[in-house]
Amino acid sequence: MDIKISGHDFEYDITSMSMLFFPGEKVNYVNRSKNTNHIISSLKNVDDKLVSKTTFYFNNKVFTSQKTASVDCGQKNLVKQTFYKACSKATGIESPWGILTGIRPLSVFAKHSLEGDNAAEIMASEYYLKPSKIEILESIYNIQNQIMSDPKDISIYISIPFCPSKCSYCSFISVAATNTSTLLDEYLLKLEEEIKIKSKIISDFGFKVKSLYIGGGTPGILSCKQITKLLDICDSCFDIKSIDETCIEIGRPELISNEKLSLLKKFNFNRICINTQTTNDVVLDKINRKHTYLQYTDSVELAKKYKFDSINTDLIAGLPGEDYCSFCKSVNDVIDNGVNNITIHTLAIKKSAKLSEDKSNYNANNSSVSDMLEYAYGALVKNGFVPYYIYRQKNCVSNGENIGFCKPDAVCKYNVYMMEDVHTVISCGAGASTKIINGKKTDRIINVKYPMEYVREFDKILNNTQKITDILKENFK
Repeated sequence: MDIKISGHDFEYDITSMSMLFFPGEKVNYVNRSKNTNHIISSLKNVDDKLVSKTTFYFNNKVFTSQKTASVDCGQKNLVKQTFYKACSKATGIESPWGILTGIRPLSVFAKHSLEGDNAAEIMASEYYLKPSKIEILESIYNIQNQIMSDPKDISIYISIPFCPSKCSYCSFISVAATNTSTLLDEYLLKLEEEIKIKSKIISDFGFKVKSLYIGGGTPGILSCKQITKLLDICDSCFDIKSIDETCIEIGRPELISNEKLSLLKKFNFNRICINTQTTNDVVLDKINRKHTYLQYTDSVELAKKYKFDSINTDLIAGLPGEDYCSFCKSVNDVIDNGVNNITIHTLAIKKSAKLSEDKSNYNANNSSVSDMLEYAYGALVKNGFVPYYIYRQKNCVSNGENIGFCKPDAVCKYNVYMMEDVHTVISCGAGASTKIINGKKTDRIINVKYPMEYVREFDKILNNTQKITDILKENFK
């Protein structure tokens, strides 16, 4: 899609908006277009007023949106509003999230609420959100307001970027563990070294660890011996029993065993994730997951015997081969299995994922997926679940979102801490991102992405550790 802009420099935001209406298409910024279909976005000062105008030449028709506002208005939103309206008129696509294209819509709602505005009204009139999405934000905001944090509270994230196989929808930097046992052992040795170094920093600055989250990848791929060694290190560094919330993503159902669950209880872990994504065996095979629905039900029943505070399961709306009826069955199946924390994801088509090779998977106006999300939310609320965190990604089918639901006593606080930048998160491992929060300021220090690079170039991790120390000295003297 060719786009000409004048009077503003909001190219990034226009590009993000374009993904709502033309997913998978490349955006070209030009002075003049030879293509029949093109867009002109302008911002001018006329008589001490700002005038935003978007003109969309589309299929031999012209669609225009114009809005005038005071010079002290939010210019970015003004430009996005007319761009959204013109593109919506031309394509017939109406995003349920309006002009919000970032991953944190709740932060916008919270900002207006804290400023004493009528947040719900503003989300509708200025950001063009649908009523159902505003209701979700209100519910999540009320729940998250009850989650408190001290300035010296932090969370720990540990990355295990290895999986039994690569799912077709996945763009995560992970290594399929087949024939990589040597790399995994080398990785764990370096990871233990980083954990020890980071724990000293945490101790030196007097931080209190509120949550410990071991994620992936698929941490469940670790053997009992490897889990024991990793948790021994964590316990010696952080005293696991003193941490309020401890969670590990077991991940694939076929990786669960009595021995592993017993180990986790021994080390006082109180939350686990067992993810199936769908309960349809045909779809599971199509997305390259090496387990069945029966294995999922068996693993959940086994985990329930260990009385974890929370068992989480993820489902994805929009997987190839799964229609509305199949997805609804997946939702009902997971609810019936008795887990108390369920995250509903919308399929995101990432460029590095295998699914991106088939352009038919891109569909910005997939009403079937929108219906899937609506059914899931209704069924979960009806069964006593409440939404407690949300995030959005680019290139989501139907412009959907990812929402965590739980029974009222099963909130995963780490998800809130991380997603809403509540407090500092110190992260270890390949691809792990440390976020240092000090008031409204956030500093991010990201480790190298690939496990091989992490092992071979560990000096980069040491350099990151020094950066973290320097930032903490500046912010937490």
